[in-house]
Amino acid sequence: MTQSASKFLLAGFLFGCALPLFSQNFPSAIRLDPAAHILYTGGQSSEGLYDESTLRIFELWFDQTNYWQQLTTNYSTKTDLPAILIVEGDTFPNVGVRFKGQTSYSMAQNSQKKSFNITLDYADPDQNLMGYETINLNNAFEDASFMREVSFLHQIRKHVPAAQANYVQLYINGVYWGVYPNVQQLNRDYIKEWFYNNDGTLWRADRPGGTGGPGGPGWGDGTGGLNNLGADTTTYKQYYTLKSTDDSTAWDELVRVCQKLNTTPAAQLEDTISKYMDLDRTLWFLASEIAFSDDDSYVFKGKMDYYIYYDPETGFLTPLEFDGNSVMKSNATNWSAFYNETKVNYPLLNKLLAVPSIRQRYLAHMRTLVQEEMNTTAFNALVDQYDALINAGVQADTKKLYSYNEYTTQKTAIKTFVQTHRNTLSNHAEMGAVGPVISAVFMKNAAGDTWGAPAENESAVVLATFNSTTDLATVHVYYSGALAGRFSKIQMFDDGAHEDGNAGDGVYGADIPGFATGTYVRFYIEAKSTNTAGTVTYSPVGAEHNVYYYRVVAPWATERPVDINEIMASNATTAEDENDQYEDWIELYNLTDIPVNLSGYSLSDNPSNLQKWTFPEGTLIPEFGYMIVWADEDSAQGPFHANFKLSASGESLMLSDAMGRMVDTLNWGQQVTDKGYARVPNGTGPFVIQEPTFGANNGTVAVHEAPSLAAWSLTPSLAKDALRIELFEANSGTLQLLDLQGKLLTSKKVSNNDRINVSELPVGTYAARMILEGHSSVRLFVKQ
Repeated sequence: MTQSASKFLLAGFLFGCALPLFSQNFPSAIRLDPAAHILYTGGQSSEGLYDESTLRIFELWFDQTNYWQQLTTNYSTKTDLPAILIVEGDTFPNVGVRFKGQTSYSMAQNSQKKSFNITLDYADPDQNLMGYETINLNNAFEDASFMREVSFLHQIRKHVPAAQANYVQLYINGVYWGVYPNVQQLNRDYIKEWFYNNDGTLWRADRPGGTGGPGGPGWGDGTGGLNNLGADTTTYKQYYTLKSTDDSTAWDELVRVCQKLNTTPAAQLEDTISKYMDLDRTLWFLASEIAFSDDDSYVFKGKMDYYIYYDPETGFLTPLEFDGNSVMKSNATNWSAFYNETKVNYPLLNKLLAVPSIRQRYLAHMRTLVQEEMNTTAFNALVDQYDALINAGVQADTKKLYSYNEYTTQKTAIKTFVQTHRNTLSNHAEMGAVGPVISAVFMKNAAGDTWGAPAENESAVVLATFNSTTDLATVHVYYSGALAGRFSKIQMFDDGAHEDGNAGDGVYGADIPGFATGTYVRFYIEAKSTNTAGTVTYSPVGAEHNVYYYRVVAPWATERPVDINEIMASNATTAEDENDQYEDWIELYNLTDIPVNLSGYSLSDNPSNLQKWTFPEGTLIPEFGYMIVWADEDSAQGPFHANFKLSASGESLMLSDAMGRMVDTLNWGQQVTDKGYARVPNGTGPFVIQEPTFGANNGTVAVHEAPSLAAWSLTPSLAKDALRIELFEANSGTLQLLDLQGKLLTSKKVSNNDRINVSELPVGTYAARMILEGHSSVRLFVKQ
């Protein structure tokens, strides 16, 4: 690059106006798989408090000698009793404790194996346990195996919003109270993990003050099953408990869905209800309950013990699973795939499954559950995993509701249930229908790049391949330019006119319209069979919660003055930062013959948020020079400490300029501790794992090379009176201090361990340029 050209480029970077850039924070239950090009919702392994591989010890300490009597007295009023909670050595004072549950409390009678609700923020609103304020310890009523609820939630959490759950051992005032399933509270924290907006309305379908046992008032009458109870919201308030809302008209949303669901003619129901309800997630909800025969929720009771969430982001109502201690009972292995569908008081079953297209979608989801979540080998391994964790604790539990012999019998019984009910469901005539086989799905941008990101407002072609088309009636692609909400639908064709190759070659194509920069576009494929039922299959099979995606990228900068030159994602002994800590680091390299101002440039490890960490104003990287950024998630340690870390198992890194344009990207796989991942040749070549070259040439001698940042140091980065200079590869050099406009403030010869007085400088950020052997490199410092 010529001097004049580089000056022109630098001017563009100095004076370019920053443009807004799309960013998105994903709920923790949602993740992107860049390799598979799939956005997954659910199915992730729980960590922290709900880590299923850990059996934590909880200790409750009450000061009151009659604490048990007080807990019993407080049950009906749900009044907390203060206590101290100790979890593996960490003490949490003044937590609130009360008994919880309905039948699990009353039917346990005189047993001390009660379920407990523990409120961490009872006295201190900021107190939490690993991020959670409410703990539910369930007594495993009706579940001698202790595994029904935990395993059920584990399996269905791959397809529907469901609570996290694991196990703890409880001690009360030093006495062992046994093993407890630790089940996540369904509250706004839970909603935040699954939805993009947790400010909506949450109900529990559970008649306030009513009873829910078999034969009780209104059992199975559908009053809390989304039946149409008229236009008066007061009527609904008898059968739904409002848990939280910010919406004064929330009850109107519930009434509207109930009326649309129950009064819309079948021919219009799919289109109508899809505007007000998450239809696909509702079908997964129903299929999950029936697959594991949940007799304590919607499909059995028809009126209670499930939750409903109204999402203001999408305008959808969604049923949520709750309470799985009585699933997988041996007397329910005969439930068909359409259990209770004929009962008019169960409209989610009776109304929805009467619509042929909805019925086929439901069947596709049920087949997936049977094939994947009722896979006996995988399920049995899960039971064995839990058994290895809790067996000894259950055996030692003198307060459990059932005997140890019943425990061993029932852990086998749930394995038998899954095998038996899998067979029952598989033998159902409609379940046996076979749909088209989708062998491959991919997309291309306008340049023809497979899975290439389209530019702004550029359409993308989606292609689906079938090995056989003899049984294929229609193919559709469902797509959305939003991360949540309803999909649009386009038919795909194998006619040679939709960028699908030759007509009749088994490749179907369709164009998805263009979207704005930063948009994530979700899509999935539906293929319909020519058989009488019109059997459908999906790709991915987890649609609509697992879907393909691509992102409309920010435009690329026309020039690349700086690039990502080397990273270290596992730094154990290689390089210390100014705080004497070994942290991940990123090295940038200036490819030009003049300093480049990085003001407004950003680094990010998240493609949904390119401006995750932005360089400090006035940051200069010298001509043919290097700059180190510490990726330690600790920005308080200095101006060049990013707010993210690098993953040694592989991820992505993006460098963007002040106008939001992509400058450079890097993707990597598994890294090796204390090895660099570096461009060879330096600045231009492909990346290889090699010995690190921190702040220096990666393996070839450049025509112009600035001194390595490792050749000298400047401390502290936050200075009050003086700066200390250390030289490692030279006896002397020239140090220049500049302001952020590049004005030279002072210049002097320095040697090792020299100190530079900065006490007279105004508070602010400055550049220190070291000239060694005719080349320069720059560090920033802040004058306090």
